[in-house]
Amino acid sequence: MKKLTTLLLMLTLMSVASWADETITVSANSTDISEGLDLKVVAKLFAEAENLEQFEMKLNNPDSAFCNLDLNGDGQVDYLRVIETGEGNKRLIVLQAILAKDIYQDVASIYVEKDEAEQVTIQVVGDEYIYGTNYIIEPVYIYRPVIYDWFWGPSWVCWHSPYYWDYWPGWWHPYHCIAHH
Repeated sequence: MKKLTTLLLMLTLMSVASWADETITVSANSTDISEGLDLKVVAKLFAEAENLEQFEMKLNNPDSAFCNLDLNGDGQVDYLRVIETGEGNKRLIVLQAILAKDIYQDVASIYVEKDEAEQVTIQVVGDEYIYGTNYIIEPVYIYRPVIYDWFWGPSWVCWHSPYYWDYWPGWWHPYHCIAHH
């Protein structure tokens, strides 16, 4: 856990240093905003994916509606892009909602670390703004997730989603949020 904390701090400092002078704050329209994306489902989809590109596809699949976040208030579900950084046996995966041209909101982070004994630790951490403080899920998988083989296999390449505002994958289209009852 100390190593994960160190990696998180290092990556946070690097990202803060690269920010522009302008700061944009997204304000929530609802106290139930976290209902738009269940992080337990995120952990399940993560374990089922073969790589992060497939994970991004599963998160944004319009037919399954796993994601129901509308952080920019336009009535449409926001596309979640997946961005990864990694070093050695540590990976940080950030889920960002694309809100407008050059405007993104971090929704959650997934910390993955493999120790010397080949044991993998995963934490899915919700953004404090959306999920409140200390919203952390540490999933326990019965079967070894397939994505582990990709992370530490010979075909691993750090993933950064190529999608941004108004440039979406061909299989995705904006769709209306599903009302909560």
